[in-house]
Amino acid sequence: MVIAGVSSYEMATTSDALATPSVVAYSPATGAMTPLVPGDSASVGPLALADYDGDGDLDLFVGGRIYPGAYPLSPSSRLYRNDGGRLISDTANNRLFAGMGMVSAALFADLDGNGWPDLIVAIEWGTIRVFLNDRGRFRPAPAMSGLAGLYSRWNGLATGDLDGDGRLDIVATSWGRNTDYHASEARPLLLYSGFFAEPRPGVLLAQEDPRIGGVAPLATFARLGLAVPGAAQRLRTFAGYADATIDQVLGPLAPAAARLGATTMDHMLFLNRADRFEARPLPLEAQLAPAFYAGIADFDGDGKEDVFLSQNFFATDVATPRYDAGRSLLLRGDGAGGLEAVPGQRSGLIVYGEQRGAAYADFDGDGRLDLAVSQNGAATRLFRNRGAAPGLRVRLVGPPGNPTAVGAQLRLRYGDRGGPVREVQAGSGYWSQNGAVQVLGHALEPTALWIRWPGGREQVVSLAPGQAEVTVHSR
Repeated sequence: MVIAGVSSYEMATTSDALATPSVVAYSPATGAMTPLVPGDSASVGPLALADYDGDGDLDLFVGGRIYPGAYPLSPSSRLYRNDGGRLISDTANNRLFAGMGMVSAALFADLDGNGWPDLIVAIEWGTIRVFLNDRGRFRPAPAMSGLAGLYSRWNGLATGDLDGDGRLDIVATSWGRNTDYHASEARPLLLYSGFFAEPRPGVLLAQEDPRIGGVAPLATFARLGLAVPGAAQRLRTFAGYADATIDQVLGPLAPAAARLGATTMDHMLFLNRADRFEARPLPLEAQLAPAFYAGIADFDGDGKEDVFLSQNFFATDVATPRYDAGRSLLLRGDGAGGLEAVPGQRSGLIVYGEQRGAAYADFDGDGRLDLAVSQNGAATRLFRNRGAAPGLRVRLVGPPGNPTAVGAQLRLRYGDRGGPVREVQAGSGYWSQNGAVQVLGHALEPTALWIRWPGGREQVVSLAPGQAEVTVHSR
């Protein structure tokens, strides 16, 4: 069964959108579609599943993406509890997500290691929000250095143990450094929005201009007339516009304008230090193109987690060249949080189109993780991994309501030493679903497999020398 969101962009009216289910279940075997979640006026963004209330079945998070024709107004997101196969709106938790913003990525991950899946949400023109799970009730995580205050146009999210300390780290994708727009805490990129020209909201990008000592719009004078018709008549000349602040450009519209901002456009790694996150930009090669999907796994089988990124964005405005400097990118991990770009001619991962969602899985069962990479307007590419050292295939079997043990964490042991932790997830990266069978690479011979099942119960399974696959049942 495939669970998918339904677009509301083409709906003629809000009532049409509300009358159409926003999430459906699709059966590849029969082609039947079953409504799961009622309609909403905002388009559906990322979906993520986990047993967040600990009752043995999978619950659903639905990210609110965009109000059609009303960018960048902030939609609400929703949690749905699985009650005997029916998805019921979780009204107690949903108050946290009302008007939260344009959610571009979301995933459940047990960041604090207590056996209960926390929720991580990336917001376009916002921050990465973490909601800690207290036995089914979510609460905003306290502001943690490294994450708090870092605003961006985030695209994708992934978690994995890149430094091998047993805690899940976060990779977040954005737009990189190879565009016309740059941002920093000292000089953020600002987005002003409002009803500058009826009937729909309009937007203007702006940034601090040291020459005039204030915030100035970035649009050309010729294009300003389309966004704010009255401004061109008020300022009259190119020289007048060149010296005008955003408040002077907007004039009487300025007080009602909403403002969003970004303090970085970098793709980022956030190393989990328990009480804080250590923020590091991804390597320069990763910053040369926008990125969307991020996948964290051991793609070369050396026992250290790596990162794969899907890249590129072609739908720029007529005056801007398309952002096409990426051809997908593998970043090889050193096991201590460091990442090194692997050229495509070495990795074999070369995709020149607009890459979007992707997924890793061992589709041929050889103990190596393969990759499927989708493209916007072009064929999906499947890459068979022939170069990695084979790892241990691990199949976890959970209860009937969670048969693949979504939310479980697993880790190879080498005597008294542990390898990186891996988590079984449903919905991650960028609107994608990785395989449920995990492949754990190892440079040495592992002696045991450690598992933390959803709910926190721990189990250690002994491994025989040379063992290639193991299946473990939760009961």
